[in-house]
Amino acid sequence: MGFLDNLSKTLTQSVDRAKFEAEKFQRTTRLQGEVNEFRRQMDAKLGELGQKAYELQRAGQIQSASLAELSVAMDQLRSALVVKEEELKQAQSELYEEPPMAVPVPTQQAQQVPISYEQPASPPPAPSATKQCGACGFAMPTSAMFCPNCGTRVA
Repeated sequence: MGFLDNLSKTLTQSVDRAKFEAEKFQRTTRLQGEVNEFRRQMDAKLGELGQKAYELQRAGQIQSASLAELSVAMDQLRSALVVKEEELKQAQSELYEEPPMAVPVPTQQAQQVPISYEQPASPPPAPSATKQCGACGFAMPTSAMFCPNCGTRVA
């Protein structure tokens, strides 16, 4: 056998193996899809069975402690679901409100920072002009744009 015969045999074997692997992949993918479809159908039927058992237990036609516990848990979950659905509706219905136009605030002088580590003999003087927050009543400097107590924007 010559070099070309060996090369031809190797190429033929490689093509046959690739063909086999492609067919195997196609077959296993199809079978996996069928298995998944049967599992989906079983889950759907199990859900229907559970719904029927729940309804029969609620109607008093089935007496079982384990079903009663599961029914109570279902009722609690449904109640929580209703509450969350209402919260979701409220959140979805909220509208953005444009903030009022800001009034220009007069600029202040730069804050004086002491250079030494000595503590001052007396506390710094309190600001003379204050205003009250409309939301919480906190007294703040007239130049404040936000309440330092509650964070509400003030004009």
